[in-house]
Amino acid sequence: MWIASDHLGELRRSGLMTFADVMALRDARLLRALPDRENWRVELQTDAGPLRISYLKKHHVRTWATRVRAALGLGCGRTAAWTEAANIDRLARSGLAVMKLIAFGEKLHDDGRLEAFLLTEELSGFTQLDHFLRARFRPRRMDRPSRRDESLHCLIGEVADVAGRFHRLGYNHRDFYCCHFFIRETDDGGFRVNLIDLQRVEHRRCWRRRWLVKDLAQLAYSAPTDRISGLQRLAFIKRYLGVKRLR
Repeated sequence: MWIASDHLGELRRSGLMTFADVMALRDARLLRALPDRENWRVELQTDAGPLRISYLKKHHVRTWATRVRAALGLGCGRTAAWTEAANIDRLARSGLAVMKLIAFGEKLHDDGRLEAFLLTEELSGFTQLDHFLRARFRPRRMDRPSRRDESLHCLIGEVADVAGRFHRLGYNHRDFYCCHFFIRETDDGGFRVNLIDLQRVEHRRCWRRRWLVKDLAQLAYSAPTDRISGLQRLAFIKRYLGVKRLR
């Protein structure tokens, strides 16, 4: 188990200082339960008094592979929590805005049951991109061209810049939907863009085209058509490619 040094006090006050404590946590809000994973919203006790909102992913699997690893004493291998924690660290070091890691841990039990968790800080004040578009901008006119909205044009450019840099650094996301871009409008009218859900992120040196196209297709598919026009999609791809005209 690893804990960020600046969050030690919060986990101690919340009674989450051991791997078993975290995996046994039930005094939180369950957001989603799948056969191999649970997502929780957790309130941590801080030094200052106000609660810190965080999000917890619990992973639990038992397969023939994990049984063999346990029998041979091979350890956990690469768990989903370890992979996402490593991706958070690498992307943050590359200068991309991602969620902040509080803690993660993993354990392979003697019976082959593999457990792992990842705890991250809430992106306070941020909204997922598709929800932000619907809340912040009016539906576009379908019967005639709409006037250019400078704020929307700025947001499209910021998202394109993040997507372009992410891909140029050699990464692909595999779940590059609008719901994994989190947006916050700044006081000066700009936008901050953070990427989340980094469990499936990969770094590839070659054979990348298929995965980049898939990422962009997922983003385009999930962009609400009542807010984003064809011309705005063209503006996105030009900004993403860093060109003024498409050939």
